[in-house]
Amino acid sequence: MSKPNRWGLLAVVMLAATVGVIPTVLAQEPGWRLTGGATHAWFGGGATDTTGSGLSFGPTSSLAWSLGADHPVGRVRVGLQLSYFTASLQISGSGVRIVSENTDFSEVQLAALVSLPLLRVGASGAGFTLALGPTVDFWSITDTDGRTRGGAIAALLFGAPIAPRWTLLALAAGTLSGSPFNASELPVEFEPSTLLGGRVGLGLRYGD
Repeated sequence: MSKPNRWGLLAVVMLAATVGVIPTVLAQEPGWRLTGGATHAWFGGGATDTTGSGLSFGPTSSLAWSLGADHPVGRVRVGLQLSYFTASLQISGSGVRIVSENTDFSEVQLAALVSLPLLRVGASGAGFTLALGPTVDFWSITDTDGRTRGGAIAALLFGAPIAPRWTLLALAAGTLSGSPFNASELPVEFEPSTLLGGRVGLGLRYGD
């Protein structure tokens, strides 16, 4: 029987708290922005075969949800972003892809982001932004204890205003973090390896 998904519960609680608190902050403190989004996330690495077979263990691709807030500091913006996804275990490489529906992953990621404007497009306020920063990743895997890993994220965003204070976002991001696996959980021929990820998706931003 699987252990309770503590990180999933934590994500729900933190998202609820964020939704309840940040709109009040936005109303009282000019300059704050709230952003929500949905991205398709995929991964490579996590655990690799030391015999050279090219096989690896890791999460399947999945839908990730995110919510964040930022504020201007000089010419840049700084803020926090919380994201959450669930996925299954896959073994892939050398033309092989096997998915185990009996092993589930969930990740709560907290990112501290610095956003830098890159290029303005047209006169409407549309433009490209680069956001990057460190992450703390809280992982839960079926029948194992939760574990915490450090990582980083970099994202390129294109924003286009669609109404006063509302902006539609398109984004592409790359992530890396420590392996969600502990060495003792893997077959003897496998070892933990850096987990690389990519994300593409859409978002909506409210604020100045």
